[in-house]
Amino acid sequence: MAELGKDTAYVRVFISDVNDNKPAFAQASYEVDVDEDADVGFAILTVSANDGDEGGNAKLRYQITSGNTGGVFDVEPEVGTIFVAQPLDYEQNKRYKLHVLASDGKWEDYGTVAVNVVNKNDEAPVFTVNEYYGSVTEELDGPPVFVLQVSASDPDKDADQEALRYSLHGQGAETEFIIDEVTGKIYAQRTLDREERAVWRFVVLATDEGGEGLTGFTDVIINVWDINDNAPVFTCAPSCHGSVAENSIVGTSVMEMTATDLDDSAVGQNAVLSYRIMGSLDSANIHMGAVPTFSEMFTINPSTGTISVAMDGLDREQVESYLLIVEARDGGGMTGTATATIQIKDVNDHAPRFTDRACVVRISENAETNAEVLELAAEDRDTGENAQLTFSVVAGDQEQKFYIVSHKQEQRGTLRLKKRLDYERHSEQMFNLTLKVEDLDFSSLLHCVVEVEDYNDHAPVFIPHFLSVAPLPEDASVGTSVARLVASDSDSGQNRDMTYSLSEDSDPDGLFTIDQSGVLFVARPLDREHVSQHQLVVIATDHGVPELTGSATVQLPLLDVNDNGPEFEAAYAPIVFENAAGPQVVKLNQTSTLLRALDRDSPENGPPFHFSLPPEYRHSNDFYLQDNLNGTATLTALRTFDRERQKEFFIPVIMSDSGRPAKTVTSTLTVTIGDQNDHAHVAGEKKIYINSHRGRLPTTVLGKVYSPDPDDWDNKTFVFEGHVPSYFVLNKRTGFLIIKENAPPGTYQFQVRVSDDVWPDAVSSVSVHVRELRDDAIYNSGSLRLADITAKEFIELRGRQQSRFDLLLDFLSEMLSVPPDDCQHL
Repeated sequence: MAELGKDTAYVRVFISDVNDNKPAFAQASYEVDVDEDADVGFAILTVSANDGDEGGNAKLRYQITSGNTGGVFDVEPEVGTIFVAQPLDYEQNKRYKLHVLASDGKWEDYGTVAVNVVNKNDEAPVFTVNEYYGSVTEELDGPPVFVLQVSASDPDKDADQEALRYSLHGQGAETEFIIDEVTGKIYAQRTLDREERAVWRFVVLATDEGGEGLTGFTDVIINVWDINDNAPVFTCAPSCHGSVAENSIVGTSVMEMTATDLDDSAVGQNAVLSYRIMGSLDSANIHMGAVPTFSEMFTINPSTGTISVAMDGLDREQVESYLLIVEARDGGGMTGTATATIQIKDVNDHAPRFTDRACVVRISENAETNAEVLELAAEDRDTGENAQLTFSVVAGDQEQKFYIVSHKQEQRGTLRLKKRLDYERHSEQMFNLTLKVEDLDFSSLLHCVVEVEDYNDHAPVFIPHFLSVAPLPEDASVGTSVARLVASDSDSGQNRDMTYSLSEDSDPDGLFTIDQSGVLFVARPLDREHVSQHQLVVIATDHGVPELTGSATVQLPLLDVNDNGPEFEAAYAPIVFENAAGPQVVKLNQTSTLLRALDRDSPENGPPFHFSLPPEYRHSNDFYLQDNLNGTATLTALRTFDRERQKEFFIPVIMSDSGRPAKTVTSTLTVTIGDQNDHAHVAGEKKIYINSHRGRLPTTVLGKVYSPDPDDWDNKTFVFEGHVPSYFVLNKRTGFLIIKENAPPGTYQFQVRVSDDVWPDAVSSVSVHVRELRDDAIYNSGSLRLADITAKEFIELRGRQQSRFDLLLDFLSEMLSVPPDDCQHL
């Protein structure tokens, strides 16, 4: 019988948590101390409970359920941290017993937290009253004087009231007043003056903990009692002024003489004042006849100090002012005095008068509008507004050419020009003006003559302004009259006198001149080819100030004279190359073989032109000139030329124009023999001497590498051969050699290969001698100037062993008895 099969399987069973465990505090009660000045938010401790469940069943929340008087504490619900939520105050509550709940949502547990508040010094001392009042009599002797005592207490529980310390602060503290810091008694330590200060205010501070703790404050007000120690003082002193109109009636108020007394008006009679007039200062017044005693003219109210008129007869023309001595007396017998100055106000009873009885004045017709013509002055014995004067023109000015600006207070006026004048009008050459001056009620007149002076306001005028004269031959002799011009001027006297001249711009070469009658002359030889027509500007300048000018233009054409011969039409530079077979027509420029001419004279003295060679040149074997009889000529080279024998030919060409008589000239035509590379260049040798000074040498072009070649138009290439010092640069195309800046002294030798792609290359040698120039050579140096010799001739050898330059060095060395090297520095 077969055996049954079997298998094994594993099953994992997860047991889900059920909230069947209640939370439990780690300890049933807690106790903690906290300072009463702890900040809000300060954490005092963290409570903790445990829960046997897992996950959300073990998540606890904390809450304060009771004992939190005033809500001064709070707890973080998920953490259990208890913190200060409101400010603490030991004086209100010293201990809290908080009941804290821990809950997982189903089960709960309770714990207690005892919080002890630790006392801190947080209450400032408090004074018994907010303000203290005291008093002290001024001028008391024997300070310090007790004034009053302040008192404060410390509200903190268990505070040491004996540890309070008092101090004064503010104006007068520690100078006028002091305080006993333990008892709070305040003393005046200096003699006081009520007139300097009647009330003193300052602050008293009370600080606990022996002056190191908190501070309370109170205000202290001390009144200073008055004694009669000040005399009356007039408020207007030292200058007390009043005024009254002359002829004022008795009782008219004049001025207030008010005095003050710094003593206390609220206490006794120390500041109660009375007034009286003691007398007058007669010597300060102007007497105009017999008058009453000055002090009798006025009276004063003894209580108010009001001065008023006491008698009739005030007259400003007799007495302009009064000086009264006034006394003020207080109830204690002290007095003060002041001087009252009373001005007598004017009444308008005098007419104004001009200071001059008549006047004559001159003015230029060129004066601008508003220009000053005359300064007027008048006088009026009255004063103030009665003497404010107004000036005006009342007759003689029909066209209203003038007006007057009045300066009323200064009693003067300014006659000014209202419209421009014109001397050329007869009616405006003189004005007879009547002027008036007036005050508020009266006036007077002044006769004034205004003479107008001519001004140079008209420039000379030519008639006509433009003059075209008959043509003048260009060979007219010096002194030939050209034309006569006349100008006129509407002014008079020297303003119409004039001088004639020519504008330099119109005659820059000074070819013409003009006399003072206006006649125009030829002054220098003329040339039509330079200027064919002259536009001469004639200027007439009068003698006025400032000078005025007028001008006219003279148009003068010149007639041509055959005084110029033909010239080559262009700057011809013909080239005939050597070795070319003749005959050949010579090209005078790049485009033409025709020789042409031009003539600066007019056409009738110009073409057609005729060309020829001098007789001695007509049978030359070199060139032949053919006149083409059409104003052109052709030059033919008759043979083959060699540039190395002659580089240029100078051909005299005779040219004549068609004038009557004809003008003939000879011009030289220079024919250059062009170079061909028909000679080989050879190796050359060049020695170069150059000086440096104190180690400094600028970058310098030394010259061209020497490779002799009879040809001089060849295109050569120059390159260094072998090793060459780095101080040198060679221009490959030109062969010019350059030494670089600050190359050190020494002798440098190298070679340069020269090639022209026609003849075999040549290798030239170069020797450069850089020598240090001594200071004494500079101080003793000299200079030479050579004449009648070119630089090439001076340095070339020409078959000699030495050049002229070398010979000069030897000569100087022998003559100066110095080594040749020293001469080399030259």
